[in-house]
Amino acid sequence: MKFGTYTFLPEKAEGFDFHLYRVKPEVGRRMPPQPDMYSNIAIFGDNVAARNHPDWISQSPLGPAWRTNNNYNVRWDVLCATQPEHRAEQLDYIEEVARKSQGVWLNSIHFAEHGHCICPRCKELHAKSGLSWLEWRRKEVTDYMKLVSERVRDRAKKKFVIGVLPDPVTSYERFGINFDDLAPLTDEFLVVMFSKNYATPWYWEMLTRNFKKIFKAVPLNISLYVFGPGDSPSEVPTPKELLTVSVRMARAGVDNILYLAEKASQITDFQKAALAHAELRETLRSYGGKPVQEYLDYVKGWEKVVDSGSPI
Repeated sequence: MKFGTYTFLPEKAEGFDFHLYRVKPEVGRRMPPQPDMYSNIAIFGDNVAARNHPDWISQSPLGPAWRTNNNYNVRWDVLCATQPEHRAEQLDYIEEVARKSQGVWLNSIHFAEHGHCICPRCKELHAKSGLSWLEWRRKEVTDYMKLVSERVRDRAKKKFVIGVLPDPVTSYERFGINFDDLAPLTDEFLVVMFSKNYATPWYWEMLTRNFKKIFKAVPLNISLYVFGPGDSPSEVPTPKELLTVSVRMARAGVDNILYLAEKASQITDFQKAALAHAELRETLRSYGGKPVQEYLDYVKGWEKVVDSGSPI
């Protein structure tokens, strides 16, 4: 089991095995990749591209995939997944970023949600395919991921990780994702399990077990939410929640855990608070076997790189 940071700024907190930098998050801003960090890129969730090309936005019977459309769980503007100019530009961009960093981890690789996309181009492509609606969407997502995988793994010779949302059951119907299709194309999977509250850890443990079963031999990474841009301490998960849910995921078989924050200092604050919760960490040792002990030993190892402080 390895542990990573997942940050909006190109900063590295000590005491972790690897670092993932959000060079192009869903807001659409682009930052230079770092040679000693992995790069995270959101493809079709792209507020900047949507603002510059509003005709590229994904369409549905319940309206377009603007982040203001409350019919869907979209928190950013989502482009049509078949938009040819965007797809071509992103292929070149992803390969360039891969060559300049340790590798690429993707988000937002799929159709916006169920019912998307019914723009004229998608209707025509679907009709020409001869496939059912769901199978056509599946083929579009898989074929594009094949192209991206070739750019990163075969041409840039870098690590490639496909990120998916935490829906192990209906990702096919909602997004056009078939996990078995994607497994040969990626080195690992990343499941984004962001929440501002992990007070019910059994739920996250259950999802971990589900994805571990689905992904089979492909390593499972899970990212947890520590502190996002604009957050206040009262809005984010407590260190106790993060420690507990991490242990529950460890015993459920997660291969690697990443912690998301805006900047490295917020990760360090979490490390300090985790060390201060010595009694909780001792209690958590009774939660399972080797993976749990490995995780808690790793946390204890933070004593070598940070000064413990009071719990947040």
